[in-house]
Amino acid sequence: MVCEKWIFRFLVKGEIDRKEFIGWLKRNFPQSKLLRLILEKLELMNEDPFKYTREKLGTDKYGNPMFSIEVTKDIRILYSVDSKNCIVFIWEIGSHKKVYGR
Repeated sequence: MVCEKWIFRFLVKGEIDRKEFIGWLKRNFPQSKLLRLILEKLELMNEDPFKYTREKLGTDKYGNPMFSIEVTKDIRILYSVDSKNCIVFIWEIGSHKKVYGR
């Protein structure tokens, strides 16, 4: 199934809406260059969440495939994709250690 429009669900602190997510990003990534890079990666994911994946990481709690996309050498976005319903779940954004727990 090809999705014309992807719906993003932000789960970095429980489920939050887009406005709360942007506030969370600004608080956690106050450096303007890093914030811009994260927003650029999210925009690329909005076009095609599979195109720039770094690696497949198993499945999320809903059974959807999990992926990672590289923002910088150390910063990653951890997300999953429900391609049937055109939903991208953003689970975590942070350092390699924070995202992967190692």
